[in-house]
Order: sequence, then structure tokens, then C-alpha cells
Amino acid sequence: MSGVRILENEPGRRLKVFAPGKVNLLLQVGQRPAGQPRHELLTVFQCLDLGEYLTVEPRDAGETDMVHTVLAPGLTGPKNLDGPENLALKAVQTLRETGATVPFTSIKIEKNIPVAGGMAGGSADAAGVLYAVNQLYELGLTSSDLQSLGAKLGADVPYGLTGGNALGLGFGDRMQSLPVGTKCYWVLAVSPRGLSTPEVFKAFDRMVSHPQPLPSALSPDFLAALDGNPAELAGYLHNDLQTAALSIFPELSQIIVAAEQSGALKALVSGSGPTVAALCPDASSQKIVAARLEAHPLVACVFSATGPVCS
Repeated sequence: MSGVRILENEPGRRLKVFAPGKVNLLLQVGQRPAGQPRHELLTVFQCLDLGEYLTVEPRDAGETDMVHTVLAPGLTGPKNLDGPENLALKAVQTLRETGATVPFTSIKIEKNIPVAGGMAGGSADAAGVLYAVNQLYELGLTSSDLQSLGAKLGADVPYGLTGGNALGLGFGDRMQSLPVGTKCYWVLAVSPRGLSTPEVFKAFDRMVSHPQPLPSALSPDFLAALDGNPAELAGYLHNDLQTAALSIFPELSQIIVAAEQSGALKALVSGSGPTVAALCPDASSQKIVAARLEAHPLVACVFSATGPVCS
């Protein structure tokens, strides 16, 4: 199973893929091991049919890697979005560090996932590039190889290569596939401002000095809800980072309330935020919630999506 899907393939010349975004159905933050900069996590990811379209092709010899990002209407991003810190560029370099021969590469990203929105857009880009470059240049790396390389780029990157529903352990980068379960209808409300993941974790540390140890597995009740209907699953949606995100951006609570008053079963901050993900009972409710949130003064744009998806 892979979250990345090939759309167009001209062998050796050009490859276009779809790399999905995600929501966290569950995000629990554990302790930070001594000497480690990151917290242990237990998280359940769900892959969405909202994502990025990436096209990779070789550039002429003597040039450098290049990325060009086109933002979907309503999305904003920093001026240096295509700079050297772009995870798509780092993914190409990470592949070279394996010793593989990787020509200089051009990457076009048609971006639909909010920048700094808590939906792992940068990680989706990195996962898409790892997969696409491996295919385009026939590097011969296995799925396990790509996941190991992805973990070097960020905790969410291995999941972008997994797809479906998945449990993330460790720092969120050790993946276990979960049953596909029920179809979920989501409305994603995008804020006009971003939230820094490190800042949200700093706020969490100020609020929770001694996090509880994390369980080693999901409860049977959660797994049953995942395989049930959206109303059952809604009762188990949870994000330990939500309170920290709201402490930095308290207005997000107004979007959460508006979504639930409009018919969402449950709304919560996605990941480190600030995107609010609202789970709806069905497609008709999804349309109503989306229309209400589109008119909300604190919402820059709204996307509707379903999940889980996998190829």
C-alpha cells in the first residue's frame, strides 16, 4: 500500500504523482526522552483525497535542482516557499546521499494542502518526491528504504508513503497499517495565518510539564469505532496539541464551535494547527458545514475531502 499514486508516466522523462494530505484522528503527546528534542507520539493518521500534484523531470546537466510551487486559490505561503529548506528539494538530496545516481531534477508542486496548516503538506511533498524520483530514475529502492529515508526528513513523511489509516508510534514515524474502516466526510477550514509546529510544542511543554506515558497500542474500543460509522468514530477524535494551539490562536475555538453548530459530528484542530477539521455524518451534511464555514470571518478558504484513500 502507498499513499502516493502515479497519474502520468513518460519513462525516464517525466512523472506526475498525487501525494495526499492527512488528518490526525488521534494525537497523543508523550514524554520527551532524555537527550531527545522531540516528544514521543501516538497518532492515528487518515489519508485524504485532498493533496498535492507533483511533476518531476530531469534538468539539463550542469544545472541544479529546482522547485516551483503553484498555490491553490485561497492558500498563502511564505515568499521563500521554493527555497533550499523546501522538503521536496531535501528529498532529492536525501536520495543522492544513498549513493544513487540522481540527475538534477525539476519539481512542480500544485499545492492544495494549507501551508503550515497542520496537515503535513510539506511531508506529502517530500513523500511524493521520494516515490516519484525513485520511479522516474529506476533507483530500485524498496518501500521500506523510502520510509527510512522519509523518517530523516520528518516524522510525517513515512506516513505519506503508507496511506490509508495508520498508527504512528515512536516519534510518529513508525507506521502500522490499520483497517480502512468507515468512509469519513471532512470539511477543512483554513486560517489566514499559520502556526509554527515548534511553537505549539513549546506551548504544550509550558502547559503539561509531565506528560503521561503513552500506551503501546490502540484500545479495542477505538479500533471498533474506526470500523463503525462516523458518529461512533467522532467520540474518539482527540488532539493533545489542541489546547496548546488555542492558547496561541484562541480564535480557532470560534471555528470549532461554528462547525459543530452547523452539523459536524466533531471538529478539532488538525495536528499542530491551525486548520480545523470537521467530521460530518454524510455528504449532504458536509456541503452544509462547508457553506457555513466559507462565510465565517476567520476562515480564509474551505476544502471538502473524504478519507481514507490509498493506492
